[in-house]
Amino acid sequence: MKPTHVLPAALASLVVLACAAPAPADVAVGQAAPAFTLQDLDGATHSLSDFADKVVVLEWINPNCPVSDRHAREKTMTELADRHGEVVWLAINSTNADHGDYLAPAEHKAWAAERGIDYAILVDQTSETGRAYGARTTPHMFIVDEAGTVAYNGAIDDDPPGRKAKDERTNYVDGGLVAHAAGQAVDPATTKPYGCSVKY
Repeated sequence: MKPTHVLPAALASLVVLACAAPAPADVAVGQAAPAFTLQDLDGATHSLSDFADKVVVLEWINPNCPVSDRHAREKTMTELADRHGEVVWLAINSTNADHGDYLAPAEHKAWAAERGIDYAILVDQTSETGRAYGARTTPHMFIVDEAGTVAYNGAIDDDPPGRKAKDERTNYVDGGLVAHAAGQAVDPATTKPYGCSVKY
């Protein structure tokens, strides 16, 4: 039988604090999208309410996540944002400012420029917005309709390992936006997001 180890007091305190931190919510399809006001990498302020009566896509992003970076390199999101020019596309980085994966705005901006990302990237240093949405991975995608209701919650596509050619993937966000524009229900409306965990 292995001996039982007692956690040092300092480590035990950290575990308690981690357990006491608020868990990410689960925002279900059909619920109102949580409001937020965040600054982008240039310091400009964006609120969800600014885009009332518009469809908004939210993409949780982290340059230090290989999956998020793969999609940036492959232009998955930028090409989709361009294809649906009528839609407001916002990326949100909820990496805690004290986490090793956190990038200062200037570094984040340089990465975005290198990857050709021209939509706004919002900084959620407190992770409050990420937790409100229940964002779990980078990327984790949401479609918010014109009424401010969550119409899709889940993965960008059906290819977590990234082994398929882009034209062989089922892009759930693309399909959801096309269906919504045609007045049809988004189907599937919920999938399991994949990628790196959001660094709360």
